[in-house]
Amino acid sequence: MTSVMRKRKQKRPLAGEIAEAIRTGAYRTGEWLRQIDLEEKFQATRFDVRAALDKLVVLKAIEHVPNRGYRVAEIDSATLRHIREARVAIETATVASIVAAVDASTLGKLREIAERFSGAVQGGTRADWSRINSEFHHLMYHLSGNPIMEELIWNLRDRSRGSDVTVWISHEALQRSDRDHHAMLEALEARDSVRLTELITGHILRNDP
Repeated sequence: MTSVMRKRKQKRPLAGEIAEAIRTGAYRTGEWLRQIDLEEKFQATRFDVRAALDKLVVLKAIEHVPNRGYRVAEIDSATLRHIREARVAIETATVASIVAAVDASTLGKLREIAERFSGAVQGGTRADWSRINSEFHHLMYHLSGNPIMEELIWNLRDRSRGSDVTVWISHEALQRSDRDHHAMLEALEARDSVRLTELITGHILRNDP
């Protein structure tokens, strides 16, 4: 099979694009997702939008209400606590691999992203904060070299969007995330697995995105 044919067979990651829109605040907790609006916004077919929504239902990022449609999932405090506990277990399990794999080039990229986040804290939008924050953590967890762990991490993160406390509820919370990013960089540079584990755990349990 030629590379051109392989490209034609690749499916667009529409579910991921919709999840990212939810993550950046384009759709709020409990908001209904009208398929016709999604078709227009993402320039996608009805079939592809429906398939993407069904996938997000399976991942529990959104919910399907019979005879009503799809909406961004709402979760209770107990479920959110369980998600946080699972996130701590999975995300800290990647630390040893991340520390072993990090190099000067990747540290430089992470530092550049962290600096952009710091700048966004001063004058960016909520969408900027979420996008750059996601970029930082995506690159860090990609260092684990385990795509299944990465998928689990982001599925849990997306599922937790059903609670308003998973976004920055104050400017202090936003600044705290900023400080955490730079502290994580220091731990990575020092190859300090214990410190990085502590930082990730605190980041999650404080409900910081």
